[in-house]
Amino acid sequence: MEQADILAPEERVSLALRKLYEQYGYQKYRMGQFEEYSLYLEHKSFLSSENIIAFTDLDGRLMALKPDVTLSIVRHAAREPAAPEKLYYMESVYRPSAESHTFREISQMGLEYIGAIDGCAEAEVAVLAAESLRQAGPSYLLEVSHMGFGVALLDALGLADGPRSRTLTALCQKNVSALAAVAAEAGLSEADRSALVAMTSLYGPFQSALERARQLCRSQAMAQALDELEQVYRAAEAVGHGERFQLDLSLLGDTDYYNGILFRGYLEGLPRPVLLGGRYDGILRKLGKAGGGIGFALHLSELARLPGRGQDRELDLLLRYPPDIEPALVVKAVSAAAAQGLRVRALPDREDAGQIRAGKTVRVNGKGVMEPC
Repeated sequence: MEQADILAPEERVSLALRKLYEQYGYQKYRMGQFEEYSLYLEHKSFLSSENIIAFTDLDGRLMALKPDVTLSIVRHAAREPAAPEKLYYMESVYRPSAESHTFREISQMGLEYIGAIDGCAEAEVAVLAAESLRQAGPSYLLEVSHMGFGVALLDALGLADGPRSRTLTALCQKNVSALAAVAAEAGLSEADRSALVAMTSLYGPFQSALERARQLCRSQAMAQALDELEQVYRAAEAVGHGERFQLDLSLLGDTDYYNGILFRGYLEGLPRPVLLGGRYDGILRKLGKAGGGIGFALHLSELARLPGRGQDRELDLLLRYPPDIEPALVVKAVSAAAAQGLRVRALPDREDAGQIRAGKTVRVNGKGVMEPC
């Protein structure tokens, strides 16, 4: 058993990802636990929830426990960087729990590429998103989309602000009846209504979904979005991630912030996505920064929910020993077990082991010989 196998999943993955990101030239970004509440108040639509833990600091400022990392990184980024900033982080954010009406601390690890972004930068981030998932679990799936495709279709249909917003929501939910209702309200033709409904089915293995999407193109902007996605896919395919790429063009974000490729990653055995990200030039514009931004975050906290790997126990081996034993014999037995890669603990016979979960329990006698318990 290798040493990495005795670590909790989130610890093992965080070590692997730190090495991966450093190898690609990303530098670790460290930030404070708090941020001014006004930053999140002004950009609530970018956050996954409007619920934020806020408090008044000793100097009178209204502060918040950070619900998001990207906003803070962009806020402190250079206004006009001489070269792209490549940053990665491991931070905690504080958001409402999906299971209860309480806040929970969520451990994240991710990266941000900020500055002049070209096709190579997008391909690199997409590949790193896929590789991050692979490090977290052997069976993974990365869904990709592009804001430009959906927005260009809505432009071609001439949808005004109200119907446009409801259409985006319905597309994300794959809600065909809601799309039909918006189309009727906006007076769209049957062909236009069919185009909207067809968007909800533009998902699946990348190549087959891409072919269907090209048949729906109504403008050069839509075709360019698909060309950009295909370019990213080819890069992922070149390094062995092609089969794990899936296209889902109904995956859309807030048009004030997102403007390009979007990511959503899954691991087998977990019901919710563990990786989210995309291109967010709009955030930089709103915060007065030049260039663009693209990145993603992997929710390390979710990895503790992965099935298997003996997670029902905390030890591989529990060593019991009598009170009069020579300490050197116990130390030697523990050392030998640890050298085999086992998680081991020694415990005197007189101590209660009822709360300790171990795969196996043995006893070291006064001669240093291990005996079944």
